[in-house]
Amino acid sequence: MLTDKGRKQHHWERMDLAQPGDIVVHYAEGQIRAISRVLVGSHNASNPHAGGDWGQSGRELKLAYEVLDVALTLDSLPKELRQNHSGYGSPFDKYGSVNLGYFFDLPDEVGIWIMDEVGLVAGPNDALVDVPPSGEEQHYETVIVVGPDGEITVKTRAEHHQLKKLLFKGKMQSECALCGRTFPLSLLVTAHIKKRSKCSKSERVDQHVVMAACALGCDALYEKGFISVNAEGRLVGGPKGATAPALLEQIEKLAGKDVMIFGPQNEKYFAWHRTSHA
Repeated sequence: MLTDKGRKQHHWERMDLAQPGDIVVHYAEGQIRAISRVLVGSHNASNPHAGGDWGQSGRELKLAYEVLDVALTLDSLPKELRQNHSGYGSPFDKYGSVNLGYFFDLPDEVGIWIMDEVGLVAGPNDALVDVPPSGEEQHYETVIVVGPDGEITVKTRAEHHQLKKLLFKGKMQSECALCGRTFPLSLLVTAHIKKRSKCSKSERVDQHVVMAACALGCDALYEKGFISVNAEGRLVGGPKGATAPALLEQIEKLAGKDVMIFGPQNEKYFAWHRTSHA
């Protein structure tokens, strides 16, 4: 594809180098806003938007696109790291500013720094798969795995995003918000108090919309509506009814416990949960 003066643009031509499985970092207006994975390589396509300054023919990449819960500002990316990886084909100039263009090669060192900062470098205890289970795609996110020899591979895992980092703050173990027991992080889920798909854009970046819930039962009981948190911040059974004796026994053990994280910042999310399962 050529400019109106018949010239090629290197940041357009570079789209043809993208291969399925490659990671794309999306930047706009001073922020890294999304991470995606290439599903189908570059191919000719028509402009889906009528009018405007663009022509009617061009290239297209098909991507699995994930908007970050918390955008990453350019200023948070160390200036020295940007300057050390400037030059032709780089997204950065010698001053560490962003070059004007469409598609650039992101150096591995910069890419790993970004992925780690937004919580998308796989940890040793993460359960990883190559392809998310059918029907569960929206609950999985793309992560990179850095091998001991520096080799980088792309996998998917159940979503954590930056909210996990805000929730656990680098700790190796933490308490379940519901039962109060302490577990290693491998047995704790970054659980949404209000279902993520029902959250507004501002709610999705609110660190108070998530809690630590243990994988030994509390996460599933809460998500399915068998337990909830009342307006006083105590665990109660329901709103979804239970009949199985083992389930009733587990609910009885939890009912009446104070939820220590309950407060004015998250009460509205617990209220949504009570209402949605009623």
